[in-house]
Amino acid sequence: MIDTRAVPLDPSQFLTQTVAVDGRTALMFNSLAVGSVALAALLPLGVVAYWGVVEAGGAGQTMGFTPQLLPHLDLGMRLGAIGISLLAVAPLCWGLLRLRSCFSQFAQGRPFAARGIGGLRDFAAGMAVSVLAKPISFTLLTLLLSRNAPAGQRQLAIRLDSDTLVMALFAATIASLAWAMQKAAAIAEENSQFV
Repeated sequence: MIDTRAVPLDPSQFLTQTVAVDGRTALMFNSLAVGSVALAALLPLGVVAYWGVVEAGGAGQTMGFTPQLLPHLDLGMRLGAIGISLLAVAPLCWGLLRLRSCFSQFAQGRPFAARGIGGLRDFAAGMAVSVLAKPISFTLLTLLLSRNAPAGQRQLAIRLDSDTLVMALFAATIASLAWAMQKAAAIAEENSQFV
């Protein structure tokens, strides 16, 4: 016999239930959340500090220039280099800030919470945009830093290195994991409706 006075099951309760997380694991996830926010703050500061103090020779060597091609860095070049570099770093910083919510949800024992999965997905998206922006920013930097070079010595270069390819693969892997987690959460919600 079916009890019609019983409280109906709420399918969302299965997705909001927490999993037991021991203290050390929660501490690790919370530390990763804090670390991701700290890294998101330090990356832009590192870019500004680098272009603020680097000598022309060091910047030229990083870009692959000969010493004659970049004899000095004026304020305009430094500010332009900061702006171009920040365009490549900003999406990654946004992704790291979003990753914080993923780690926070994990620390609370909610690995399939929509907020945590969204944070992981956004981290992958931010990293992917940053990876795509990296070769473009390098090209813009070569144009900017070689603009005062004598005619015939101005540079236009594109850099696509193994670090960029590995970061692209890592971003795709994280995006795939977020997709799988999202599908698993949807299946769990659908199954909970049959209970």
